[in-house]
Amino acid sequence: MVASTAKAYVLAAVVTAAALDPRDLTRARTRVPRPAWKGSHFESMSVTLNGHLVKMFPHTRPCSEWTSEELQSFQAMLHGHAHDELNAIYAQVSDSRRLHLTSLDAYHEHWREANALLVHHPHLREMHRDGHCHEAVMWLVHHVPAQLQQTEFARTVVPMLSERRHRCDPKAEGGERELCQRYDSQVSCADCHSGTGIIVQDNDTAGVIPDDPAHPGLARQRRCDQNYVPACGPCEGIGGPYWGDGILEFQPTSCEVVALPKDVPEKERPSPQFAERFIVHQLGSDRLVRTQNAAKFALYSQIRSTMWYDFPLGGESSGTADEGMARLRHDTYYDDAPYKFLDNGLVSEIHLQSRAQREVNLTGPMISLIHSFIGWGKDAGGCTCLADPVGVPVLGGIVDVLKAPHTSFLQGADYMGRIKIGVEYDGYKLGDEGHGDMTKKRLMVVDHYVKWFLHLFMDADKKSPTYGQPVRFYGPYSGFAVYVKFDKTPPPAEVWDMLCVENGWGVPESKPIHNCTGVKLSSYPCMNVEKKSPEVCKPYEKPSGSGQSMEGDGVRGAFGSFFIPRESDLPPAVII
Repeated sequence: MVASTAKAYVLAAVVTAAALDPRDLTRARTRVPRPAWKGSHFESMSVTLNGHLVKMFPHTRPCSEWTSEELQSFQAMLHGHAHDELNAIYAQVSDSRRLHLTSLDAYHEHWREANALLVHHPHLREMHRDGHCHEAVMWLVHHVPAQLQQTEFARTVVPMLSERRHRCDPKAEGGERELCQRYDSQVSCADCHSGTGIIVQDNDTAGVIPDDPAHPGLARQRRCDQNYVPACGPCEGIGGPYWGDGILEFQPTSCEVVALPKDVPEKERPSPQFAERFIVHQLGSDRLVRTQNAAKFALYSQIRSTMWYDFPLGGESSGTADEGMARLRHDTYYDDAPYKFLDNGLVSEIHLQSRAQREVNLTGPMISLIHSFIGWGKDAGGCTCLADPVGVPVLGGIVDVLKAPHTSFLQGADYMGRIKIGVEYDGYKLGDEGHGDMTKKRLMVVDHYVKWFLHLFMDADKKSPTYGQPVRFYGPYSGFAVYVKFDKTPPPAEVWDMLCVENGWGVPESKPIHNCTGVKLSSYPCMNVEKKSPEVCKPYEKPSGSGQSMEGDGVRGAFGSFFIPRESDLPPAVII
């Protein structure tokens, strides 16, 4: 087998790249698979895609009948047939189908390293092989032109997908952890084809900010993702408050390495998780639309925000609340002009998801309240409902969704080390006037974790009153927050069914005509603007027959959305 694939690889090196046809371009530009190419969970996804493989390729062989070395030789052959234009399409939009290494030599070195690790961890051989099967099939279908698929590879034995989803010990370290992370990246096809509702794009090396010789090192402080090459150091990617996407449009902070990852035993590291139920008040920056990469247009503001989170697990993956309900609410004051004079710039988002919705891959509703529009008409856009882009995040544990574990930072995050960092807004206390001073900083010893492009900082000072708690969060284009007050207490029930609640910031009600204090969300008509799964918003939409839904635009980001009504449909009193 090795000899035959090696021979094919040599032939591939001298074959002129096949021309692309419309099928190739359509497939490359389609980022969400059609229903016929998806499964409800990992196993059914693999069964479904294997059914397509045996129809597309006359000679297939189960993954279990291959060795990792044979699959690496097969992938080398595929790399020789891969079309650069397809990879360019994927790279342009940070699609997880793109090739993550720049050359075949780099992949050979990558494989040699993995094979060497397997010598010390033989119990992971099946997992390693199965990861190669998934990666090889992805390369074949998404990087090799259809013309070659129907000629060269109609005469070649191709692997099928393994139906098993391997799990690693969350406490795995060293080489075992490295092999597990490599496997997770190889089975990324499951992010789209398994229908989990959460499409996870991998790290975007094409989005690296070029270094500015006049400001050395600043670019990698502004942004450094999980799998950047070269790898990020403990003080890189830490960011700070920002007001634009540029390298100089953020407030950098001081950072000193206290200990590298190898010098901090895992048992000495605060776990990267939140409480299962909490109320947190935070200062920071926000950017709409919230995304992974820089945008041609976005809105920015410094913010004050309250977040209520209620997803009790108690060791039960399905949740212990009634109906396994997970709840999250944000009340955010956008303090920059021109938002501040609009009811103090207050926007609320309520995210809800039941166990039943998780089990059928529905992310649940996200109700958005733009408070300056509330009360000015049923169709003014003050209350809108969409299917949540990602569902309620799992911040305090691990939850199985469609037989796959989901968690924010407990799995898949890299520990970057222990650092002493200047945490912003020093001296600010809840109840103080204003937004605080981002240039005033308190030195804290924290543990730095990164997952994808998101960075979490845990208090690592055992003498600190907030030891073991998250104190700071940063995404280069998706939000920055410093937690000025963190209470591990269950949120009051009223925050889930009241338009306006006491959020702790001492800001008086600013709607003298349409006061919302004491008004229940369940009694207020919201606009159902969800197109794909409108049923999730049915309980919140306006009564039947009360008028046509307003046209407008949904502003969607990776971590939040809201609906902006068109100006022509707004009542005169709220047109700006």
